[in-house]
Amino acid sequence: MSAIATVLNVWCLRQATGTDFEVNNALAGLAPSLALGQLGAPLEDFVRNLPGVIGAIDSARSDPDELYLTVDTAGKLDNAIWPGGGTTIDMQAGQSRTPQVKVPFDYSLNISLWDHDTVSDDDLLGSITMFESEQGQGEIAKLAKSDVESSYYYVTYRVD
Repeated sequence: MSAIATVLNVWCLRQATGTDFEVNNALAGLAPSLALGQLGAPLEDFVRNLPGVIGAIDSARSDPDELYLTVDTAGKLDNAIWPGGGTTIDMQAGQSRTPQVKVPFDYSLNISLWDHDTVSDDDLLGSITMFESEQGQGEIAKLAKSDVESSYYYVTYRVD
């Protein structure tokens, strides 16, 4: 018999930074490659501190995540199980939503949280895995996080 997962609540502890972790690290690593020390300390300091500056600007802007949920790890708004209809929900730190979406499954089910981007690929904000063996345990909360996006969400669900 299949289990049915009900996603009860999605709570944002921290939305994605919006800055690309790999790009920031690449920019920070440019200084030795370009030998900027020969060009002057102010330029070298600027390049070395650029990732921190980008992060500070992004934090000040506080752009919300354009959240949607899927049951796969490929993303794509067309595959969303919530909110559906090609839409997203704006989420920022401290906000929560109650999807109340039900998904039948066998053995285990992955729920992935995504930030929709119109210019580039969507960003994975984190995932959780639900298990058929969790049936009858009541409400369970798991942390979905992304080190790359610096996002943290709690997903509360029930397996019946």
